[in-house]
Amino acid sequence: MRKIMKKRHLHLSQIAVMLLLLVSVIMHPAAGMSSTESSPKTHSTLSDGTVITTVSETALTENVVMTESKTSVIYTAQTETGKSLKEITQDKDPAPFDRSIYAALKHQGLTEQHIGVWQDEHPLSTLNKLGTLAPAKQKKVANVAAFIRKVNPQIPAKTAWREACALVFYSVKYNVPSDLVVSIAKAESRFNPSAQSKAGALGVMQVMWKVHNGMLRAKGIAPTRDHMFDPERGVEAGVLILSRYMSAYGTVQNALNRYYGGIAHNYLKKVNNNMAMLQRHTDKSGY
Repeated sequence: MRKIMKKRHLHLSQIAVMLLLLVSVIMHPAAGMSSTESSPKTHSTLSDGTVITTVSETALTENVVMTESKTSVIYTAQTETGKSLKEITQDKDPAPFDRSIYAALKHQGLTEQHIGVWQDEHPLSTLNKLGTLAPAKQKKVANVAAFIRKVNPQIPAKTAWREACALVFYSVKYNVPSDLVVSIAKAESRFNPSAQSKAGALGVMQVMWKVHNGMLRAKGIAPTRDHMFDPERGVEAGVLILSRYMSAYGTVQNALNRYYGGIAHNYLKKVNNNMAMLQRHTDKSGY
């Protein structure tokens, strides 16, 4: 019996010690941890590619509120004293554009944030595929956007960039030289998406919708006549038709004659002059 009581007393004392340790841990959660060494910075990535840096525990209290804007992630935290607020802003990684895009935007007083806004405004725009183009094609877009604004300063910056991206993108898609397409757009409308002729030619590429509407409807490019005044739909319609003429007639000259609607030496000369002008612009801009 004495042995049993001895064991019971020993067991109770152990329980008492454990309870005291538990209470100590609850009251002082940082006990046994170094209070002088801060946690290192860690990084995590959101689904949209945004990299978020979590600062050390000594810098911020545990009450951290995070809000996200289009261009930055802002951490707002109350200091340990509770007397002031501190905002720490970390910019998102820049869009994956070629440096020529940034150079052309800067020359026009714009930034990549303008591209982002235009992409949001036009979800189906080829601008949303700009970052996926090869660097050489992005350079071409930058050059064409600058060329459009030079030829026709009345064209808004957003329209110029949408047209430039569409001209390059659909040239690749339909296997037509982009310089040729740009030169035709200049000859036809000076890049004005609202242009229309007495004969019924519409848009940037002055496409005869009343003639080609069956194909354009089937392709979903221009189900209605008014769609031709969209800068990118108008470009795609013209490039598609030109590519078909090039396949059907074998040479660029014959395809241009068909596109124009007859043999027109002056038209061919104008297109060639535009190509030379575009090349001079390219050489000068360096894009």
